[in-house]
Amino acid sequence: MHTEEPRTLGVPTPPGNQAHPWLIYGAYGFTGRLLVAEARKRGHAPILAGRDEGKLREMAGDAGRYRSFPLDDPRALREGLEGVSAVLHAAGPFIQTAPPMMEACLDQGVHYLDITGEVPVFEAAFEWDQEARDRGIVLMPGVGMDVIPTDSLAAMLAELLPDATHLELALHSPGRPSAGTLQTIVEGLPDGLLVRREGKLARVNPGRSEFRRHVEMGPPHPSGPLAGRLGGRRPVAPYTWGDLATAWRTTGIPNITCYMVTPRWQARSLPLLLPILRRLFRQDLVRRGLRAWIRRGPAGPSASRRASGRTRAWGRVEEKETGASAEAVLELPEAYRFTAMAGIRALEEVLQLDTGAAGTRTPAGTFGARWILDLPQVQLIQPPARRQKP
Repeated sequence: MHTEEPRTLGVPTPPGNQAHPWLIYGAYGFTGRLLVAEARKRGHAPILAGRDEGKLREMAGDAGRYRSFPLDDPRALREGLEGVSAVLHAAGPFIQTAPPMMEACLDQGVHYLDITGEVPVFEAAFEWDQEARDRGIVLMPGVGMDVIPTDSLAAMLAELLPDATHLELALHSPGRPSAGTLQTIVEGLPDGLLVRREGKLARVNPGRSEFRRHVEMGPPHPSGPLAGRLGGRRPVAPYTWGDLATAWRTTGIPNITCYMVTPRWQARSLPLLLPILRRLFRQDLVRRGLRAWIRRGPAGPSASRRASGRTRAWGRVEEKETGASAEAVLELPEAYRFTAMAGIRALEEVLQLDTGAAGTRTPAGTFGARWILDLPQVQLIQPPARRQKP
């Protein structure tokens, strides 16, 4: 493990932020590099961390600091966190990497944030809520595309309809996912489709009649390369987003369904394909082969795609007894660009929280429903509007 004497980091932005040494683990991954670039742009000098010392040394340069340590060596992991106030964890699949990092953060009294969207990671974090309170630290998984936009939408809509019993959320993020995201999908497929019903997570068949087939994702983008690619009526398929764990804690709404905009043929074939894929992906040999294939492909969207791309998030709440409902649509930057931007802003906010905020927290539950609107290029395309059933 490479170590260095901890020193105070000068943080000129945002105004009033105090100096805290913190690190990004998985700094040389696709999203990790974006987080590092955004942090430096914001005036931070994070400690770069991960398993591969050669990659870290190359990224850090002559003046940078780095620490190389694995996650499967508890002693080295805890030594790697010495003198650190917070960790922004960016090394997936998080179902494998998050538990040891969270445990080490609890032991060392270090704030923990990550960019996961994996339900088991969120549920594990909430099981450690009391331990985090006792240690005076914050555990906040999901400070990227999943779950900040949808958590914010859920909170806005719940404020408008506080007696809502049902929440639906959907994401439309055109473009190829990163290699890390694809690896996470490979690891999560054996768990099948999850929803939340009456406050409990439930595994269901995506072919059930209760699920939507289309969602109105706001007005179509008027011009340019996004014309015809963003907004409008879109086919969707139910999907296991991290909001099944976070939105339940943020809003208290007991019935939650998440969707992803997807080609019509995928949405229609999912009920038939998912059982087959679940059985197939349970086999280690299949998962190893897919991981190798993913590694040979592009790491993620190009710089031009990240600069020009846009994403939309849709949310709807309903109070079943009265039929009252409310909907809203957010538009924001391309998914990986947004994750880098929002992840660093979330870390800045956590470092400024007082000790009364300790525990396992959700972004909107901690920063407020409309905090997201202060981030660049984020806007409500369709503001929250309440409707009464005729």
